[in-house]
Parts: sequence; structure tokens; C-alpha cells
Amino acid sequence: MKAILSIFLFFTVIFHSFGQTEKIEVKVKLHSIEGYGQYEDLANQAIIQLEKAINSDEFRQGMIYGNFIKTNDLTNKELFYKIILAHEEQGPGGKDTVIDLRVRTLRINSDESRWKNKCKIGSNSGTIGIDGNGDGVTAICPQRLKKWKEENNVADLAGHYAHEYMHILGFGHYKFLSRDKWRQKTFVYKIGNLVSNLVRKEMKK
Repeated sequence: MKAILSIFLFFTVIFHSFGQTEKIEVKVKLHSIEGYGQYEDLANQAIIQLEKAINSDEFRQGMIYGNFIKTNDLTNKELFYKIILAHEEQGPGGKDTVIDLRVRTLRINSDESRWKNKCKIGSNSGTIGIDGNGDGVTAICPQRLKKWKEENNVADLAGHYAHEYMHILGFGHYKFLSRDKWRQKTFVYKIGNLVSNLVRKEMKK
């Protein structure tokens, strides 16, 4: 039954998004937040700006005319529909046409200490966070969160959420011995960067 509903919503989104009869508004819902402490306000701002960016005409244009790799063999329009439908493939998910987010910080001082050096600002790995390994919960390096708070960098946090959400939708950017230059061309990275740029532009108004 759920699969039938998803198919129905998929074609509804297609009709409305490109038939111009009605614009589908995608919502972003933050279900849980753990370990953020004093940085929760930055997260809430990023969620608001992420929703604005995803619903913007500029985002749709960037999706339709963008050049991506690692797209799971989907066309640009199909990629756009998949984001708008927001049917999560990892984790508990939620309602379709609602981007369901669950976020936390990496526990670098306890059971996730293996990430401590990778999370250091300026490290060779450049790690910002991880996608949760299939559980639908995205985790961010606490050092990065602190840095973005000090900079009031809402844009890059919103882009981080968009990047990790693409993983929850089933997309990846793994390639054996790949370099950052190659990863930056992938769908996951480009969507994160697109959202960051749109939010940065919006917040300058």
C-alpha cells in the first residue's frame, strides 16, 4: 500500500512541478537532535533555510540543468522528483514530501574516537560528518559545528544537511582511491554545495 502511495505521489509531483498548475511545497522536519547543546539554534536556522532553498526556483533550475555523476542512472528531472518526493530509503523515514532529518554530533571522545583526528579542522580527510551508515541519523564533527557557530555559518550547515540527506535517499560518492576533485562532481556533493550557495545568497538580502 505504501509503495502504491509513493508512486501516486511521484506522478503528482511530476504533474504539478512541471505542469505549473500548483507548486508542491516540501517541508523539512527535524525529528531529533542530540549532542548539539548551545548550537541547536544554528541547526534550527539551517533547517529553515534548507526548506527555503529546496523550494526555490533557483534550486529547481540548478537541478534540471546541473551536470552530475553518481546519480544511480537517474535523469536530472528524475533526481529532482526524488528529492521533492522525499521518500527516505534509509532509517525510519516519515511522510512523503517531507524531508525527515535526525541529527547528532559524533562522539569523538568515547565510542567514536576513531573519527577524532579525521574531524580536526584542516585534516587531510576533510571530514565534516557521516551519514549514519543506514540508520537515517546524520552525525557532524563537533569541531566543525563549533567553527560554523563562531562564524554564524548557517549556509554550510544547511548544505551539510542536504549532502547527508542525499545519502538517506540512496545516493553515494564512493570510488576506490577517489580524490576530492572527483567527489565534488558527484550528485551528493553538488546538491550540498547548491544549497549552501542558495542559502548564502538568501541571507545576504
